[in-house]
Amino acid sequence: MNSLAWLPLFLLVNFLHQPTTLVGADLIQETCQKTRYPALCVKTLKSNPRSSTADVKGLVHIMLEANLANSKLTLATVSKLLKASGDKALKKCLDVCAEVYDNAANDDFPTAIQSLEKNDLGTAKIHVSDAFDAPGNCRDTFSEVPGAQAPPDLTKLNDHFEQLSITALIMLNNLG
Repeated sequence: MNSLAWLPLFLLVNFLHQPTTLVGADLIQETCQKTRYPALCVKTLKSNPRSSTADVKGLVHIMLEANLANSKLTLATVSKLLKASGDKALKKCLDVCAEVYDNAANDDFPTAIQSLEKNDLGTAKIHVSDAFDAPGNCRDTFSEVPGAQAPPDLTKLNDHFEQLSITALIMLNNLG
């Protein structure tokens, strides 16, 4: 029998024995199911076109970039509220919020991204964990200052920030 006749069978058997890897939407789904907020995770990752070809580390990188963008948005909102406020108690609270979100936007998330790129997962986890504290610290200051009440927009941003950052932290922990 011709040796080329066996080639299709050989290729089929060889293909069937190859380990399969998840890509695109399947990998996003699998990765996000391991987080506390899977729907938010999927929505965030799918909003970035790079996620369709990313491996798990790439998905974590995309999630950290989303956290960085969110921390900048939150900081800008806090700064806007601070400029518009004439209330002394509110300004005191917003100053604290501005400080913790400034740290997240300009130190914690950029350092976490750089650390992930260097495969320094320990440092990345430390900085995401530090950033995760920002909404709680912002929220707590309103309960500590008499007469101060958090603006509804800030409350929503704090909640979203917390959910997004815990998602990034869980994804980092699942990397190793």
